[in-house]
Amino acid sequence: MKKSILLFNLIFLFLPLCLSANKIRTCLMQSYPILKITNNQVILKNSHSIPFATHKENASYEERLQNPDIASIFLYPYPKNAPKNPYEDSSRIRNLELLGQVYGDTKEAIEKNLKKLTWLDGEVFLFNTQNGAYEALIRVKNKLKLLDKKFLPYLSKIGGTYKYRKIAKTNRLSAHSYGIAIDISVAHSSYWLWDKKRRNPPKIPQEIIEIFESEGFIWGGKWWHYDTMHFEYRPEILCYGRS
Repeated sequence: MKKSILLFNLIFLFLPLCLSANKIRTCLMQSYPILKITNNQVILKNSHSIPFATHKENASYEERLQNPDIASIFLYPYPKNAPKNPYEDSSRIRNLELLGQVYGDTKEAIEKNLKKLTWLDGEVFLFNTQNGAYEALIRVKNKLKLLDKKFLPYLSKIGGTYKYRKIAKTNRLSAHSYGIAIDISVAHSSYWLWDKKRRNPPKIPQEIIEIFESEGFIWGGKWWHYDTMHFEYRPEILCYGRS
């Protein structure tokens, strides 16, 4: 047991000192079907093994974003507010090998895990049933129902959930490809690429943000490259941010 812990801690020689091996181990294993994390390998219950850290400590944000390892996801803890410094949005990094193993590694495999969900305004869409994602969104919906009616414009005519596609100008699948993200009202949202001349403040009410976060959804408004309509089921990130 002691030897296993020692090997696990050694992998963090590649990471900034702010990272905590035990916290990351706990959050990953609570969130996904992981058997163990040892000797720089994340070993899933289906016996598939994924390298934990492949980048050196001084790797740039762009390197980590384009060739993401699991370790880079935890580079900066999920913030309470929007990040003050550029590129401190490591939760925007996704290890697609891990997501593929736990949600489906092909379009066909993902779609077998999708289930219809009726939203607050009666719209029906698909969401992934694996790892508690679907149940978490149901709980979000039930909590949102209790809010004042003044919040309904932010929760109607949503931008979408499941759509199998690559992120524009990249070869990386989006979180929507796995059916684990929801874009709420586009009309009340800001996006960094749309706001090149000036950064717009978030327009999504804090009450809505807190409800999503309480059920394991990170908010794209807390990324430096902000996307305020975007909520994404990433319980490991919320877990690590609360630790």
